[in-house]
Amino acid sequence: MPSSSSSSSTQGRLPLGSEKAAAAVSTWVVFKLLAFTIAMFALPIGTYYATLERIFNGNGTYAAGAAAAMVNVVALAYIMAASLEDKSEKPKKE
Repeated sequence: MPSSSSSSSTQGRLPLGSEKAAAAVSTWVVFKLLAFTIAMFALPIGTYYATLERIFNGNGTYAAGAAAAMVNVVALAYIMAASLEDKSEKPKKE
């Protein structure tokens, strides 16, 4: 049974007001997350309404399929951006 002392519950964590906690997440990462969140919301809805009458002649099933495909495109782009960022942050061995 875990102890109820405060030192064991915060072990390994940074205090919320510390400078290290603020520097742990860069502004670029937050901006990228915000941009992909907006894209995950706006692009599928926009794709649905853009393709509903123009491409699929009112067939909502195909328009919804196109919107679902757009969700997958945004998710794949986020994964690729995150993996490229992860590679660039690794220290180079000399």
